[in-house]
Amino acid sequence: MSVSGFTAAGRVAAVKEVVQELEKRGVRYIHLLFSSLDGRIRSMVVPLRRLESAVERGVGFDGSSARFRRIEHSDLVLKPDLRTLTVFPWDPQQAGVVCDIWDPLTEQPFAADPRRVLSRAVRRLEEVVGEGARYVVSPEMEFYLFRRTADGRLERIDEGQYADIPPADQGLKVRLAIAEALERMGLRVSKTHHEVPPSKGEVNFAPADAITTADRVLLYKLCVRNVAAQHGLVATFMPKPFFGQYGTGMHTHLNVVDQKGQNLFAGEKDGLSDFALHFIAGLLHHARGITAVTNPTVNSYKRLVPGWEAPVYVCWARYNRSVLIRIPSASPEAMRLEYRAVDGSCNPYLAFTVLLWAGLDGVKRGLEPPPPVDEDVYHMTEAERKRRGIACLPADLREALDEMERDPLVREALGEEAYQLFLAIKRREWFEYSTYVHEWERERYLDV
Repeated sequence: MSVSGFTAAGRVAAVKEVVQELEKRGVRYIHLLFSSLDGRIRSMVVPLRRLESAVERGVGFDGSSARFRRIEHSDLVLKPDLRTLTVFPWDPQQAGVVCDIWDPLTEQPFAADPRRVLSRAVRRLEEVVGEGARYVVSPEMEFYLFRRTADGRLERIDEGQYADIPPADQGLKVRLAIAEALERMGLRVSKTHHEVPPSKGEVNFAPADAITTADRVLLYKLCVRNVAAQHGLVATFMPKPFFGQYGTGMHTHLNVVDQKGQNLFAGEKDGLSDFALHFIAGLLHHARGITAVTNPTVNSYKRLVPGWEAPVYVCWARYNRSVLIRIPSASPEAMRLEYRAVDGSCNPYLAFTVLLWAGLDGVKRGLEPPPPVDEDVYHMTEAERKRRGIACLPADLREALDEMERDPLVREALGEEAYQLFLAIKRREWFEYSTYVHEWERERYLDV
């Protein structure tokens, strides 16, 4: 079951109907889902009978434990958005609903709620483009499937390669089960395939407006991990699970549609409009500053290295997969850009926010992108890249956070409260990592 078309009008009556329908289906518990700033999916679980009061009055939770607030002023409230309600196919006695976060003291939306941050960005889009404009997003959600051995190690489930079929592709059965579950949750699956390295796959779903897509990313991750677990496997979206292997990305396709349904990225210049070119220029201009948000973990930067089809260099091209921004071949109606740096450890609400804000800055200022790069950037010399003005993305989380602080657009995009909280969380993460003694260090230095 997936509830769609729910509006605030007639909310109480609609909730009663929803509760009755869920009772008929045997649902007993509701997960009130939300995303913390660091991208973790969290939930408060309530009995079905409490759904009505949750919609009317909300359900409180400890904002300090979710790293939203200090302990002395920690109370926050979850208010479900019933448009996102869906029964979990892996356990039909449970359902989930994505929530907005409210401040009970001010009785206003909580400023650092990632969902609210993205809503604010969408309103910004309407200010620039016009009321009714839509920011359309479609991420490619890559993941690995592993089998856990008796001694706790993770091992590959196959040796398949790109677009392989069984028996080389041993993950197909699980991916089809995931696809079926996603369809039952209201996500329209477009395709699934084995990715380049062993044990890695994708199940893609249809594009939608940014808030809907970010909500679906949360539900998608829950679905993939739970369905994999039912098959005795471990699914991970970790950007770089193992040294010397391909990482997992979340290549993000996006465009802007005006109030009349016109794709503003489609135009006469090799298929691209001036709006699209300005948008690309804005993304390139702010790429280093927004990377801490699109790639927010220490592990993210183990993926962003040359040689593994992950973007490292700040440039763009029509079809080239070695660049940061790629323009896939598409009809005018589907014209879009693909921002290839994003990975699955990000908070999707925040990542989609900074991508939109950066692109709109290019539109507002009329920025022009440099010429597209049609060569394989990985094979260029450093001198050649420097001559052509091709910068690198940050090399680690610390550098990314430094770049974030240098770029005022990120603070403007996230809002002061979310910006400061995100920065503090990630600075702490870098400190913990940089002071931790790793096995690599013992192997290299212990007996020297």
